[in-house]
This record gives sequence, C-alpha cells and structure tokens, in this order.
Amino acid sequence: MMTQRLWLGLAVVYTCTAMVQLYLLASTGAVWAGTLTAIGFLAALLCVLAAWKDSRRERDDTRKADTRQP
Repeated sequence: MMTQRLWLGLAVVYTCTAMVQLYLLASTGAVWAGTLTAIGFLAALLCVLAAWKDSRRERDDTRKADTRQP
C-alpha cells in the first residue's frame, strides 16, 4: 500500500510539472517546453501503471495468505 501511494504521489508531481511546461509552451512557443511536457505526461502515465501493478501484486499476496490451511 505504501509503494502504491508513493507511485501515485510521483504521478501527481510529474503531472503538475508537465502542466507548468505546457503553460510555458503555450505562452512562449519554446520547443523544449513541448518536449518536457511530453516527457512529464509519459512519466506520470508510467507511474500510474506502476501503482496499478503494485496494487494487483498486493491483492495476489493477500489471496495467497488467505488460502493457507490450519
């Protein structure tokens, strides 16, 4: 659960950074800002996927613990 929250928090940080870069792209037209926007959104997407994968792994671990016979 802790690593899932870490990944989601990191995704929020990358999304906010990408939004700032998107603003810079719109206001100045700088190509580097567009590149950093795309990289930021891609990093945020990868972090969300990692959080989703971590939540699935945690559910699988819980199922394995519940199936033990006394």
